[in-house]
Amino acid sequence: MPEPPLAESSAGPLPDGWHQVLDLRVAVEVGAVTLAADRIDDETLRILREAVDRMDAAREFDDYRRADIRFHIAIAEASEVPRLVALMTEIQSEVSELIARIAHPPQVLRHSNTDHRRLIEALRRHDGERAVRILRMHLDGTEHILSGLMPAAPR
Repeated sequence: MPEPPLAESSAGPLPDGWHQVLDLRVAVEVGAVTLAADRIDDETLRILREAVDRMDAAREFDDYRRADIRFHIAIAEASEVPRLVALMTEIQSEVSELIARIAHPPQVLRHSNTDHRRLIEALRRHDGERAVRILRMHLDGTEHILSGLMPAAPR
């Protein structure tokens, strides 16, 4: 699979509709992980583990993000629904544009990758409920960080 392009880093306020992007991400990713928990095979688990290893070894955020995108798309591929893979690819592109606006401290990336490992284990056990819980925490973390970029509400 070729390396996905990444968004250029940018500062400034989040674009209108940013929250809808994250809502769509939840819908697509929860659906994908639910199906993947039932259908995942050893080859996809290998791909997920390789992506986690690449994230651990990444020295630059772009390398981390490419492996992260591969991780999430592999989950969609495990769903065996091609349109879900297309939607996941589209959502990952839009999310990349949003997260290009935030800092990426190593401790946050390590925490995120811990979520990835826990998700792999739930998928390996075909435990869809646990996989969804882990994924929702993972996605909520991104939303929490992005929400911090929003200007304070007027008092």
